[in-house]
Amino acid sequence: MATMNGARPAVVSGAGFDPPGQPLDPAAAALHRASGAAAAAVIVGRQAELALLGRLRDAAFTGDAGTALIGGEAGVGKTTAVNAFIADCLQQRSDTAVIRGECVPLGGDGLPYAPIVGLLRDLADQVGPELMIEWAGGAAADLGTLLPELAIADEPADLTQQQQHRLRIFEAVVGLVERAARQTPLLVVIEDLHWADDSSRHLIDFMLRAITDVPVLLILTYRTDELTRRHPLRPFLGEIGRLPTVHRIELGPLSDADLETLIINTAVASPGSDQAGLIKRVVRASGGVPYFAVELVRASAGGSNELPETLRDTLLLRVSRVGMGCQQMLRTLALGGNRVEHELIAEVSDLPDDQLELILREAVDANLLIADRTGYGFRHALMREVLRDDLLPGEQTRLHRTYAESFERLGDNSDLWQPSVRAVALAHHWYAARDNERAFRWSVQAARLLRSGFSEALRLYERALELWEVVSDPEQVAGPLVRVLQEAAEAAVNAGEPERSLALLEEALSCTDPATDPLWTADLLVDKARRLQALIRPGVLETINAAMELVPVDPPSRRLADVLTMRANMLLLLDKPAAADAARKAIDVARAVGATGLEAHARNTLGCALATMAGADPEAGLAELRRAGELNSNERVQLRQIVNLSDTLTMLGRYREALDIATEGRDIAVRYGRERHSGVMMAGNAAEAALALGDWARARELVEWALRLSPPGNHWIHQRRLLAAIVLWADDDLETTEEVLTDLQRFSQLEVNGPQYFVAIRGCEAELALAQGNPVLAGEIALSTLDVMPWSDPGHDLPLVGVAAMAYGRAADIRPADWDGRIRSRLGFDPTLPITRQWLPLISAELESSTERWLSATSAMRSEGSPPHLIGYAWLRLAEYQAADGLREESRRSAGHARELAERIGLRLLARWVDEFGTASGLVRPAGRRADSSLPGLTARELEVLALVADGLSNRQIGERLVISTKTASVHVSNILSKLAVGNRAEAAARYRAQH
Repeated sequence: MATMNGARPAVVSGAGFDPPGQPLDPAAAALHRASGAAAAAVIVGRQAELALLGRLRDAAFTGDAGTALIGGEAGVGKTTAVNAFIADCLQQRSDTAVIRGECVPLGGDGLPYAPIVGLLRDLADQVGPELMIEWAGGAAADLGTLLPELAIADEPADLTQQQQHRLRIFEAVVGLVERAARQTPLLVVIEDLHWADDSSRHLIDFMLRAITDVPVLLILTYRTDELTRRHPLRPFLGEIGRLPTVHRIELGPLSDADLETLIINTAVASPGSDQAGLIKRVVRASGGVPYFAVELVRASAGGSNELPETLRDTLLLRVSRVGMGCQQMLRTLALGGNRVEHELIAEVSDLPDDQLELILREAVDANLLIADRTGYGFRHALMREVLRDDLLPGEQTRLHRTYAESFERLGDNSDLWQPSVRAVALAHHWYAARDNERAFRWSVQAARLLRSGFSEALRLYERALELWEVVSDPEQVAGPLVRVLQEAAEAAVNAGEPERSLALLEEALSCTDPATDPLWTADLLVDKARRLQALIRPGVLETINAAMELVPVDPPSRRLADVLTMRANMLLLLDKPAAADAARKAIDVARAVGATGLEAHARNTLGCALATMAGADPEAGLAELRRAGELNSNERVQLRQIVNLSDTLTMLGRYREALDIATEGRDIAVRYGRERHSGVMMAGNAAEAALALGDWARARELVEWALRLSPPGNHWIHQRRLLAAIVLWADDDLETTEEVLTDLQRFSQLEVNGPQYFVAIRGCEAELALAQGNPVLAGEIALSTLDVMPWSDPGHDLPLVGVAAMAYGRAADIRPADWDGRIRSRLGFDPTLPITRQWLPLISAELESSTERWLSATSAMRSEGSPPHLIGYAWLRLAEYQAADGLREESRRSAGHARELAERIGLRLLARWVDEFGTASGLVRPAGRRADSSLPGLTARELEVLALVADGLSNRQIGERLVISTKTASVHVSNILSKLAVGNRAEAAARYRAQH
């Protein structure tokens, strides 16, 4: 059986942490440094690779985290290189800490989070569980499902929302690494990525994206020769390889000269041996693979002049030189994994203790095994693989059965393994032993015990479903088929496979009869509605309505409250009055059955509906939202209340309150370990409010923070839409804005995604059309969007009406005749609402088209706290009308106000419009760089890119600085070179410096 915590005993340990109350033993630190020096002394070759790792370490330890992705074939020396690098780090910087984890092979039944558990256990050994619990904060209970030492007795993990539990684990692991790195620079090593389970791959991907501004270097190793065409690591490597912080290092074969040095250092020459001849034969036979070369030298120590032709033959020859009992023990161990606990091998071998110890001692002395505190591991995974593959089919089946029976006899020994790990091993061994009955039972039990490893649970459920028709009485073991399908669907969605989850739910629904199992069918339909919503598919409301038909209204039940609450929440984006009615019914039922959490959710929905629907009382809605937060202390309820309260305040035009609440909410989400879900939502709400307050830099910072976390689908849409608005108004980068909006087009379908994203994306498309000088298209986009909206509220409607009005004014001679009426029909909102007072002056001024109206609008918008970019736009429109009326001095002053505001808050689009007006009218000289005949035809964006080129930035760095893609930055640079008629970046930079 593989190491239960997935950790490989480290050759060199970190010496950077002082455990609480336990100052690091200086002798131990010296031993670590000596070990590192020894490792560095015997390594040959790899100077270029080690130098690159050193540069990556130096960059990372300045606070800019990075990743080294080390690939190479088996035996090429990946672990040796990593150990030498760690030893060098500890010699150069004694404050460096190291934590390590190893991916564990176990057939197709990977141990969930095996390398992550190894990292956590290594960290716990160095700083102590108590400090880790303090660092983890509210997420410690979730981490306790991975490492029992971190479990808090009176705070069990909340597993009712398992997908959020998974996200909290991700965020908590990242948080621990960041906290550790803030104490001392940190190396995080994860080896054998080719064996990584799905859950670990997802978490590692999250770590690479989320860990950015702390002194951490992640080192990941994998075997290139393991990557078949359909290996799951291939797409993973492709994805992370595109991250700017990931650097790939390929270890190739050693040169002949380096291999000769290695052989000389390794060989123990016997009297009269032909040292030169041995070196020549080993160099020729090993193909530059260090492990093969070393094993060939060891094989030659037996006195034979003939060298094996393959590494397999070499390793088997080495094994043949120990006794038969030791050979059989090695083959038995090979089927258990890279490492096996002593108690387990004692049970499997059934040998007397003294005989077992003699055999194991023989294997250790022969350098075939290494021993640690509680078990034994192969010196290299290749040795284990060769021995395993050398087993005859009958031997494999028999030994798998022996392992399974041993696990059953040993029971749930928490000192050796967690129950879920034992269950996974039993499912694996019984399946490999071709005992379908036991494999089925343990597959189901293991899947139900895997509270965090959802991908692995899904595979086990699918194995159980595969065996369903084969075993004698599956329902006696697992319960009804529909239950197993429903559990598998839950595991699938938590594993990030909503499509598979939906398919399993459809299969479960086909196994139920609404007439005989109405409640079970209703539960499945509710789950299906949630999957459709997550997949942004049509049919959500119809599915939840079908569930409603199956749930009795009398007597009241928690199930009824749940369905009503969900229905109210789904109606919120389609029909707010109906949502309010459904929420009231849900509140009544929830109170009747004492479901305080559901009551809080329903009041939350009711508050959102009341605050923003036409003819409602906003204060009553806000009061309901606040009451929802007071009803229940559950973190999910609390966070949803903060998200909706801050969003509602923005929809009402109360931006300062919204920003304060959303900012505080993001901090709470981070404290709960939910930054990637609720924290990202809060960041989006805070960014919306910051934009409306004119703090575009703060908004950009919030959006960039959220996008670095690679948020789930809907939250990604929200952040990208905000990014489009920022890039458009702040950067005047129409090309990048169009790229972002093109990516979002598939989500701007009302029938698929509801109004929420539809309105926001279409509004940004209309603003882009306006910026591109196409007011007719802008107006049609805005007005056609309003025409198909299923409901009306000021927060969503007025920004669209405002863009339509701006297009109306810009398209004075070519606008359709019906635009005036279509715009005025959308102005019936409560005039006392702040958002109405902020937008109405601009809309009215565009419709009335006079200097007086624009003069009045600028005054009213300033007093009402309208978004500053709209005030700036109003100043510009006033300047245009004043110029047309011959009021040239007044026009110059108004345009100056607009330009000053654009510069103050950083709005290049508004500045361009002012400059274009000033140039066309002759009233205002454009601001910015002086005219430069040596830089002809460069746009403002190209001048900005050129300045960064002159600073020595690469295309990737330019993209990161300007929040554009690397491809877009490359296009800008190519255009600059072409326009300046220069051959390279250096010449372009020289031209720029000559003028600045």
